[in-house]
Amino acid sequence: PAGAAGTSGDTRLFPRAIEGPGDGFEYVMFLSVPTRRLRCLCQPGPFLEGHPGLTHGGALATLIDSSLGTLALAVAGRVVTANLSIDYVLPVPLGTVVLVDAHLERQEGRKVFLECHLRSADGDTLHARATGEGTPGDTPGGAGTL
Repeated sequence: PAGAAGTSGDTRLFPRAIEGPGDGFEYVMFLSVPTRRLRCLCQPGPFLEGHPGLTHGGALATLIDSSLGTLALAVAGRVVTANLSIDYVLPVPLGTVVLVDAHLERQEGRKVFLECHLRSADGDTLHARATGEGTPGDTPGGAGTL
C-alpha cells in the first residue's frame, strides 16, 4: 500500500513492474465473484525468457500466483500464500497468448483453496496446472497475496 513502511508510495502489482510495452507481462483479468472464477489472458514478453524462446517457469508461477491471489482477495479478503503447487506440463513459447482459468474449490472460514489451469488461448493445450491455499493476511504491514 502507498505510504506503508518500506515503500516509496509508488506501489503496483509485481507483474506490472516491467514498464516497456510488450516486454514483460501483458495481461488482462476477468473476475466473476458470483461464480468464484477468474480468467486471465497473458502474452509473455522477451524479458520473461528462460530457455531460449521459452517463458521462464518463475514468470508463469508469478502469473498463476497473481491470478489466484486476485481471486482470493475478491472472495475472501486479504490472504497470503500458504501453499502453491504447480505441475508444469508443456513449455510456453514467448509471445504466445495463454489463458489462466482459476476457480475457488472451497472456503473454510477465511482460508481458501483454489485451482487453476494454464492453457493455450484456444484451450487445447495444457501448459500447467496448479493448486493454491491462502490463509488470512491480517499481518503487521498487511503484506501478501495468494
